[in-house]
Amino acid sequence: MKHQEFSNSFPKMMNPYGRGREYIIRFTAIFIIAFISPFVDFGAPADKSLFLKAFLISFVRTALLWNGSMVIIQYAVNRFSVFKETLKLIVLQIVALSIFVLVVESAEYFAIDAYLRISLSGSKVALMFLISWIITFMISSIYASVAFFIEWKENLLRTQALEKANLEARYETLRNQVNPHFLFNSLNTLLMLVNDNPEASRYVESISEIMRYMLQSRDKEAVLLRDELTIAREYVYIQQIRFGDKLQVEFEIPENYYHYAIPPLALQMLLENTLKHNVASREHPLHVKVSVAENKYIVVENNQKSKTGKEPSTGIGLENIRSRYLFLTGKDIVVKQENGKFVVMLPLFEKSI
Repeated sequence: MKHQEFSNSFPKMMNPYGRGREYIIRFTAIFIIAFISPFVDFGAPADKSLFLKAFLISFVRTALLWNGSMVIIQYAVNRFSVFKETLKLIVLQIVALSIFVLVVESAEYFAIDAYLRISLSGSKVALMFLISWIITFMISSIYASVAFFIEWKENLLRTQALEKANLEARYETLRNQVNPHFLFNSLNTLLMLVNDNPEASRYVESISEIMRYMLQSRDKEAVLLRDELTIAREYVYIQQIRFGDKLQVEFEIPENYYHYAIPPLALQMLLENTLKHNVASREHPLHVKVSVAENKYIVVENNQKSKTGKEPSTGIGLENIRSRYLFLTGKDIVVKQENGKFVVMLPLFEKSI
């Protein structure tokens, strides 16, 4: 689950039917606790005016504790994952809530002493702090439990979606690899036939290398950037035979990034998408640049000139790449359009291959 998404669902997470009902439940509970608290803390004052003042102080205290604890839980869950950073999440919640209760209760004690002119014994003050601490942690535990359920449900749905995307990707890969041994043998035969034509031989060898790479990496979750770039260059070579000067691709990847990892064929898919969705003509050449951002992202950018009739999608595209990244690293890819260019940024990560 993306933590930033949780902040949007938090106000209504206590009630699946919307925010309105949760607000009513929260206000009613605050009112009841605020009404009972004066009796528990120091006994109900005989004077009605004094009781109303005590109720007002108690109401403000309870509202602060309830809403404040909600904000603290929201911040903590946005900051740390319920599943991946459980200990940090719990420690942050306990420390922050305890400090918050101490501050609010100190303010309440000051109001009771200065505004109501009621002196409380040490045991009464300690009891008042303890009750507020218990109430706050009961409220917080409810919100924290619901947060846990929300993230668990999101993770379950994401896992199911990733499994489906993975099956679709494997199916598409298999469908595009119809009898690979037959194709390899055919390519070898073709290579012998065109042996006296260096350009044709190079073309066949590039196709063979791409197919071999697809077979070798189909069961891998990640590959070295070095290997991915090799195949990407082979793919570009094949396409430049077809398009000539209409397609111009520039690679600017320093070798010190070669040891990082990337999902297999992710780069080749992005290059394929640029050709699929953009015009590559003499009037409008397609310029593609593959580079590295300082924050360890592979950047693929191209000038945009959309085709009038787009090719049908194969189902393996940006969403598939995004799903694989979320599964492998928890990070999302960056897709943006700026200054007439379409830009996709893929996070690089370290992984034992």
